[in-house]
Amino acid sequence: MGFTLAVLSFYLVFLLLLLFTFYIYIKLVIAVKAGKEVPEWIYKLGQTLKPRRYIKNDDDDITDPGSLKEANLFILTLVFVNLLAFTLLYYKKGRLDMALYTVLNYQFGMVVINLFISRIIKLIYVFSMYKSNKPIYSYSPTSAVIGCVFFSSFVLTLCISLTGLPAKPVTVELDNTRLVVGQTRATSLLASGFIFKDKGPDSEIVNQRNDHFYYGQRAELTRDKKSYGYVYITPKWSDSDKLKNCIITYYRIEANNDQISKIKFNNTNLSRLTIKDFQTRKLTDVFSLSPIDYEEVKTDTSYILTIQTYGYSLWKSYRINVNYNSNNTLNYFSVGAQHTIWE
Repeated sequence: MGFTLAVLSFYLVFLLLLLFTFYIYIKLVIAVKAGKEVPEWIYKLGQTLKPRRYIKNDDDDITDPGSLKEANLFILTLVFVNLLAFTLLYYKKGRLDMALYTVLNYQFGMVVINLFISRIIKLIYVFSMYKSNKPIYSYSPTSAVIGCVFFSSFVLTLCISLTGLPAKPVTVELDNTRLVVGQTRATSLLASGFIFKDKGPDSEIVNQRNDHFYYGQRAELTRDKKSYGYVYITPKWSDSDKLKNCIITYYRIEANNDQISKIKFNNTNLSRLTIKDFQTRKLTDVFSLSPIDYEEVKTDTSYILTIQTYGYSLWKSYRINVNYNSNNTLNYFSVGAQHTIWE
């Protein structure tokens, strides 16, 4: 839980910076429209955030239409750079979510590129006005807006690099009963006729928080006296809770289970898969998945697909594991969810 709160604090800083940037911009708009000056603290902030001058002029603490135009130009070019990058990425990858993820992940770089574009535009304007008597300013209010956008993008990129983006969970079908690992409550399976062996709806489930993969307590899942593998039942927020209030964070079925032909991972029937599928195809293709962030690890006996690899302090990470014996016979299939709130 501590890691989750720490990461949330970074997102809170980003949100506050974004609101602060918006507030400064609105103050600039209102001041220009009213023909007044922005507050003195905005001037001071702009002077602090201003890069080394390329225009020698001491009258930079000025609020006029030119300062608003420069701020608007920076924002519009930033929007254009993002839209251009998004369009090119979408054309290349053919996926909206992948294009959006990449743009967000490199937002700080986008702002830096836009800073260079703005500087070039400003220099062109300066040279075009060189013989004019019209004064040219490096506006402090504009620098305040641009500086806040710069730091907001940096914190956003930091946040994305720490957490990634939320991934679509893996769905398990148990004889037409839907189980979303990391989301489905035990009470939902109970309502579908499943029984957790040796446990009842009011049984106390304790999470010892001593493992990174297996949370809570293990129980065999049965229906009509038939075994459907086993699961780990986990209290969602606390260290202990009644079984009916817990969620399923892990599912596993052995190769010798008679019900394996009725089990599907993301609409893929497990009984129809062979070791050749895992040896010759991408695991995302085997299970018809299209995550934006994943990792595949293959060995002679183990095939592991991890979805959402940036850690799981904020968003859940999902792990599909297919295990074979040394003689190439199937051992088991499993899928689990990971999150620091359960550790």
